[in-house]
Amino acid sequence: MDISLVVDVVLLVSVIVGGLLIKNYLPGYIGEKAKNLATKEDIADITSKIEQVKAEYAKQLELYKSGIWQTQQRYLQMQEEAKLKVETFKKAVVDVAKLTDLISIYQLHASSSEMNAAIAEMAFEKGNQEVQKVSWDMHLEHKGKAATLYSNFRELIVELGGTFALFSIYFESTLNKSLYTIIKMTHGAMELKMSPAEFRKRLEDEYSKGLGLNVVRENIGRYYDTLYDVMPITAEANRFFQLMKDQVKLESNESSPPSKS
Repeated sequence: MDISLVVDVVLLVSVIVGGLLIKNYLPGYIGEKAKNLATKEDIADITSKIEQVKAEYAKQLELYKSGIWQTQQRYLQMQEEAKLKVETFKKAVVDVAKLTDLISIYQLHASSSEMNAAIAEMAFEKGNQEVQKVSWDMHLEHKGKAATLYSNFRELIVELGGTFALFSIYFESTLNKSLYTIIKMTHGAMELKMSPAEFRKRLEDEYSKGLGLNVVRENIGRYYDTLYDVMPITAEANRFFQLMKDQVKLESNESSPPSKS
């Protein structure tokens, strides 16, 4: 057989086989490749979307946690503020009550101190050493007690000043003004209502009537009691207490949940 003929036949067969392979297998192969490529792209897209959802969820979770924390902090702050208000109310009531009592006792000792000093001076001039000694000892005793009471008064006023500062922050202006009025009134009430010279003059006037020094002391004491009056302070204190009660009731009603109809 001619070799060239054989070669031609082989080439023809190869072309036919190659054509069959291209026709039957190449389209499927290319399609599978394209399918695999599309699947990878889909997976990448899905993965990207999942990551976005996860990031958004994490963001929303942090916002939620932050909201809960802020709510808790506001609640704790409200609790602390309510506690501070109650403590401030209690302290104001106690301190104002202490002031009215302290003023009366202070005036008793302050006036007794000055009066006994004047009596001791008169007794010395008249040569009555016994009355002089007793009166001077009483003067020193009352003077010491008055000094202690005045020191307590100053400390109490400082404390009330701090209470007044809290009132100006947390409570209505009517309460602030009432407390300020009480503080101002107490300063005037603590002042001595007669000078040492006036004590001496009144003692001499009473003594000139032929009265004994003990009787004179009692008469001047009763007169002095008419010069100072804690009733205005007591009245303002009672008004202050009533304003505080009204404030407490108002805040209690505001904090109560609405009733079901």
